[in-house]
Amino acid sequence: MTRLPLLTGLILGFAVSAALSASAAVAAPPLSDGIDIVLDQKRLDIVVGDKFGVRSEITNRGTVPSDRFVAHLNIASLERDVYVDPEDWSTSRSAVVAPLNAGGSTSLTWDLQSVNAGSFDVYVVLLPVGPSSAGSGPVVVSSTPLHVTVAGRRTLTAGGSLPVVLAVPAVLGFGLAATRWRIRRAA
Repeated sequence: MTRLPLLTGLILGFAVSAALSASAAVAAPPLSDGIDIVLDQKRLDIVVGDKFGVRSEITNRGTVPSDRFVAHLNIASLERDVYVDPEDWSTSRSAVVAPLNAGGSTSLTWDLQSVNAGSFDVYVVLLPVGPSSAGSGPVVVSSTPLHVTVAGRRTLTAGGSLPVVLAVPAVLGFGLAATRWRIRRAA
């Protein structure tokens, strides 16, 4: 009979311990909760080769200070056959964001240049770097995307080409005829 109370006590102790540790894990929110990223534009129409800037505002709407973050700029094509190399669009695509106090904010400016024609989304993600992100894996926070439509640019124009097409052969023909005339005259 003494074994039953001992076994019951052990089971009860384990159950209470598990319940307390589970409630502690649920009660401590990740330090990326309440972090918002807002871009200064929603839509942009440009031409291949245009340079443009995007400003992102990062705000801690939570009640506790945040961890330190790495902010990363991304570009994604919305068309299946258009390849995007983000390094071609921007030479500086990552930045460290210092911990933000509750209610604090900071802004980052990203300089880009369009290199492909097509339809793209530009967005910023935050990855926490700090003690609260260790072991649980990073909690990614993403901005709403900036939709960028890039029109192709014609590098060759047909305008003004007819005079060149007619003049070049005429000048070459005249030069050849003059050279032949001089050779015949000298002989």
